[in-house]
Amino acid sequence: MKTKCDSLLTEDAVETVVAFDTDMWYQINRFHLLAFATWQFVNFHAGQNIFGIYSNNVPKWRCGDSEASKNCSIYVACPKEKLSFVDPVFHSAAMEFDWICGSSAYYQSFFSQIQYSGVLIGTFLFGSLSDRFGRKPIGILVMTIAITSTFASGLAPNVHLLFGLRFFVGLSIGGTLVVIGAWIMEVILAQQRMVLRGCFNWGWTRVFLTCICYLTREWRLASFGLTGRMIESEKQIARIAGISYVTVEHKTIAPKSLCETLKTKGLLKKLIILWIMWFIVAVCGFANDLNSNNLAGDLYLNQVLFGVLLVFSKMLLLFVDTHFKNFKRRTLHQGSQIGTLICFITLTVFLLNDYHGFGFLVVYLLGTAFIEYTWDACYLCAIELMETSTRASATGSCSMLARVGSILAPFLTYANTYWPAAVYVTVIGMGTVNLLVSCLFLPESKNVNLDDVHVDDDDDEQQQQRIPEELPMLVQKVRE
Repeated sequence: MKTKCDSLLTEDAVETVVAFDTDMWYQINRFHLLAFATWQFVNFHAGQNIFGIYSNNVPKWRCGDSEASKNCSIYVACPKEKLSFVDPVFHSAAMEFDWICGSSAYYQSFFSQIQYSGVLIGTFLFGSLSDRFGRKPIGILVMTIAITSTFASGLAPNVHLLFGLRFFVGLSIGGTLVVIGAWIMEVILAQQRMVLRGCFNWGWTRVFLTCICYLTREWRLASFGLTGRMIESEKQIARIAGISYVTVEHKTIAPKSLCETLKTKGLLKKLIILWIMWFIVAVCGFANDLNSNNLAGDLYLNQVLFGVLLVFSKMLLLFVDTHFKNFKRRTLHQGSQIGTLICFITLTVFLLNDYHGFGFLVVYLLGTAFIEYTWDACYLCAIELMETSTRASATGSCSMLARVGSILAPFLTYANTYWPAAVYVTVIGMGTVNLLVSCLFLPESKNVNLDDVHVDDDDDEQQQQRIPEELPMLVQKVRE
């Protein structure tokens, strides 16, 4: 029978092979650094999810010598030879294909929606395949699709081919986030999960994407920017890490399909909680991101500020998680939701009073950081609450619900043209629901050993108490 991690190392094994060097920072060795770098590259590719900020960016226009504005009546009536854009900072796909006013304006939303549809399918499809055939071969497949489809989309000669290629870009994003994400979490130590979220994160992705778009100033150029045994894989990982290999007895785990996981005792309840959390944060997060190109000020500076703030906020999260032992996953999720609600209530008040100054930008940045913290909690809880045999499939189903939310998000930014407060009020309403679900139903999962997670255990607290006691015994036995 096939072992779960396929050609990849399980958490028990990694816990064992690094036990000899406890003086290292979070017990990180060379292999872990490679795993972290892999995750960051996956994040860079996932940055295509917010490429709509640039591909749909449209500056003000004027007809002849008229005053610059975004009046669609002027745009439609003006002869093309007299129409000009005022100080365009980025030549977007919307400008090239004329998705600005009239019926074609919907293509701005559809550009993101077709990609998010691909992400939705990719998370479920590739997550299930990786549980069945292993993380490595499916991971290689999705990375190949990612590289080819992203590059090819920059060469698309027409709208129809562009949308088709963006669907495959989304398909690959869904696959990489679930498959590579599950693999990375399975091969690093429990205390390194927050290191991964804190130091290798979405903030760097946002800065990287902004730098690429700033340097290229054109959407096409910006788009360019098998299985072995587990024992053999462990030896290879130990060699890369520069440490001695120690034989560890492993459990043989049979893969489960999504239908089988839904029949597993106790799993459906946890999945429903996670599905609600992921769906709500996706709607709020993506709507907030796509709406950020409407902020006053310089487009590139604003986006860099978003990225830099997220980088430092994640490092702060790592510090808090390391030094405050009572800082649990529930604390992270609920605290982030409360911070989000405070920020977006404040933004709504600002908007209703027609205030768009520096304070508005600061609160918007803080609200974005709290939403990103909520994403961290969602990812960590999904990985830590699901058993190994179904982790990618279950996480894929969560991500699939998130993609449904991301498909709906562009509708909110479009609704802003009719009611400017649409995004903010939606975030407040859905965030309140998310907070209530978390307070009432979310189990605690911090520092669990992923190999020992069994979702048919009804007593979650008993499991949490048992797992931390097992790890030191394992380490002690190996040291002896």
